[in-house]
Amino acid sequence: MNKAAARVGLVHGQDRRANVYQALDLVREEVIPRLRPQVMLKPNFLSSTNQLASSHPDALRGAIDFLLSTPEPPQEILIAEGGNEKIPGEAFRNFGYHALVDEYDVPIRLVDLNQETEWVETPIILADHSETTVRMPKTVLDCPCTISMAVAKTHDVCVVTLALKNMIMGTICKADRVKMHGFPSHPERRLPDEARILNINLIRLARFLSPDIAVIDGTDGLQGNGPGGEDAVPGFGVAVASVDVFAADAVMARAMGFEPLELGLLHYGHQLGMGVADLAQIEVRGTRLEEVITPFKPHEKTPLQMQWHEPAAARFLPA
Repeated sequence: MNKAAARVGLVHGQDRRANVYQALDLVREEVIPRLRPQVMLKPNFLSSTNQLASSHPDALRGAIDFLLSTPEPPQEILIAEGGNEKIPGEAFRNFGYHALVDEYDVPIRLVDLNQETEWVETPIILADHSETTVRMPKTVLDCPCTISMAVAKTHDVCVVTLALKNMIMGTICKADRVKMHGFPSHPERRLPDEARILNINLIRLARFLSPDIAVIDGTDGLQGNGPGGEDAVPGFGVAVASVDVFAADAVMARAMGFEPLELGLLHYGHQLGMGVADLAQIEVRGTRLEEVITPFKPHEKTPLQMQWHEPAAARFLPA
């Protein structure tokens, strides 16, 4: 193996809270310098009712336990998400997140990013290569330390959805998210065009919204027609953590049975030097990756998703 350019903590077990804590602990010396007095944990609330498709509060407990074990614990923790819900705060209530506020001595604030009032616009592209804009929340942009608390899931456009995509798509203005796919409305979406565009747009926003620390909870993986399905992967029991979000995503993608550099988002990020997605350049600490590889059932439209190569990509990717 070449000298490691990135390190990822990998844990295998069935205790979600312990998995997350131990994954972070394996890269403790890299995580601690990233921490600040205010830290944001960004869960994934794809659904306000389907726990399998959404971040479990025990994963957040594992992260908070770790934060409080550091030499200078944060003075405030934000748990911020722009969830898919009909009633504001529904996911926080349904999944028991309010209990976290009373459970710890550190101040914890639950933030509904769908209620954000200050936005920063940035350009993206549509499938016809015209330009439009999406809005990023200042709450996230101004936070000095962000941690993506993702779930290991298959996806209907990007093959998998992990820590980087969680951070970006769950924070930008909800009304703008469909435009990231290259189309102005959901009925207009079509593969493989949206796979070509979404991967590029995610890379464009990664310049601003990449998390400082990535955590992916695969205690219960979601396979098949994700990201909102109910097809669990029994006994998967994997968690990863890293200060390199591309490396964390690459290791989890491989644990799920996919080749990281064959996925558009990881290919572009590695090519541009935004992170490390080549497993040969990643030091996996803790459990050996080969011991946990469990091929997930892919989304039924994965062959179309794999046609993500955009001939004109060089025109639209960051320099």
